[in-house]
Amino acid sequence: MKPRAMRFNPTDGKMESKFTIKEIFQDNWDKFSMTMTANDVNIRPVIQEEVKKIIDCQDPGKGYAQYLCPKCDTIKHVPFTCKSRFCNTCGTKYSADRALRIATKLTKNEHRHVVFTIAEELRPYFAHDRSLLHLLFHAVSNTLFFALPSLTKQSGSRPALFPFYTPLGAT
Repeated sequence: MKPRAMRFNPTDGKMESKFTIKEIFQDNWDKFSMTMTANDVNIRPVIQEEVKKIIDCQDPGKGYAQYLCPKCDTIKHVPFTCKSRFCNTCGTKYSADRALRIATKLTKNEHRHVVFTIAEELRPYFAHDRSLLHLLFHAVSNTLFFALPSLTKQSGSRPALFPFYTPLGAT
């Protein structure tokens, strides 16, 4: 394992290692993949692709933009990012951009934000068959439109629904 940056934790007065998700994947993904393969557990291709994106994110060997300062002739190399919503760096930007896009579509009316989650006991079913997430969204949608007609008639409003699926098991 590579040496890590150290930082001081003022709470307990100790030095601690600083790990990133990218470093954890870099150090452990190959071994994890081989273990899964040895145990006849298939990792979905989309997961393999997303992990590879995270590992390769901001790697100058995968490409970069080069900028030249016209005043001092300093050259700056900026590595390309993976733009994956699961990446620590890119995912934060993805979430902020998506929230902004949704907010610009909403009117300036009073609104309520409701988040529906899947009970932990049911998550294995959705992990096994991802198409169930689509059915779940439609069930929630139908329930809201059925349960809220009296409220929407009084105010003249109607529910606006935005599906946003996060990885099962993510918090």
